[in-house]
Amino acid sequence: MTSVTSRGESSISKIKVIGPSISPFVTKVKAAIAYKKLPFEHQEYVGISELRKLNPQTGKVPIVLFDNEVIFDSSLILRKLDIEKPSPPLISKDTALAAKQYLLEDWSDESLYWYVQALRWNTRNEPRTVEENRRFVPAPLRFFAKPILRQLVGKQPIGQGLGRLPYEILVEELELRLDNLAELLRQHPFFYSDQPSVADFAIYGISATGFSGATPEFAKAFSNQAELVAWRSRMDDLA
Repeated sequence: MTSVTSRGESSISKIKVIGPSISPFVTKVKAAIAYKKLPFEHQEYVGISELRKLNPQTGKVPIVLFDNEVIFDSSLILRKLDIEKPSPPLISKDTALAAKQYLLEDWSDESLYWYVQALRWNTRNEPRTVEENRRFVPAPLRFFAKPILRQLVGKQPIGQGLGRLPYEILVEELELRLDNLAELLRQHPFFYSDQPSVADFAIYGISATGFSGATPEFAKAFSNQAELVAWRSRMDDLA
């Protein structure tokens, strides 16, 4: 493991984030690194062969190179960041509070994410989603971008389940989830705390994808929540 200096500064000499910013998990990682005030390089495009070579375990982004060490999965990457540069922390030292932060991070990554994905690949939004992702398809295959992206990504929300919900119900359920998040922000500027944590960066990443343009329903529902709008502004200032 790479050592940490006595001042709490990481001895890592180079950090490279690999993966498109449209991914909420890539944005989650980039924002957390920026919050730590660590310099990093970002590689937006990654080919399938390179992705499989760097991350044969899951074949997904983000991937982060800490010098020559490869870390995948956004949650594992944020844990690594806290080891390398403990201050400012991404998780509370209070174990009860930390448990809430970890659980909300996981809920964001494994539940809220799928609401956005289901909306992105709903028939109403699919054309915008395809156009947003077309540039990540190899140039010779871009004419076939729609079936390729639908096969690789678009079917996932249906397999997960939320993609099977009628459009109106999906939007209503998303609005309820955003109501829940707004309620959690009534006591503190960040989720459960006066400082941002892994939970905040996870939800921030989801919100960035939701505001990308392909899901106007998300942007509208989010913007109707004053607490969430103010929270996102605070996160923008940090990232």
